[in-house]
Amino acid sequence: MLTRALLVAVAALALLAIWQRGTVAQAEHAQENAQVAKKVAEQERDNAIAVIAVERQRVKRAEAVANQYEQEKADAESKGTAVADGLRAGNLRLQQRWAGCEARVSDLAASPGQSDGAADDRADSAGRIVRAAAACDAQVRGLQALVRADRE
Repeated sequence: MLTRALLVAVAALALLAIWQRGTVAQAEHAQENAQVAKKVAEQERDNAIAVIAVERQRVKRAEAVANQYEQEKADAESKGTAVADGLRAGNLRLQQRWAGCEARVSDLAASPGQSDGAADDRADSAGRIVRAAAACDAQVRGLQALVRADRE
């Protein structure tokens, strides 16, 4: 009987050892999977950080381009005003082809003491033209700078 009990005990210990070994192998396999998952997660995190850094640089460049464009738009407004004021004051003169027909006669209905307003109209129009051209130039430069910044 003692032999039988001893034999059952040895068999139980052998089964316990086999079961324990399987459990250890499963634990080691789970640990390896966890380590691989950790490395993948760290790599994804590093990639996300790199993408965020690149996007922040793009935003900074776009903000710089936008600020430059806004400044140039403001400058265009002041250029147009300066041209109109200079024409009215006589400090600037239009080229002959833009000056209009100075020798024409004013409307007959206008009294001799009133100006026909053509000179003021030309000055205002020239100011608007200069302002529009400068604003368009600023927009083109801004868009080109934005495209260059995106390609960097």
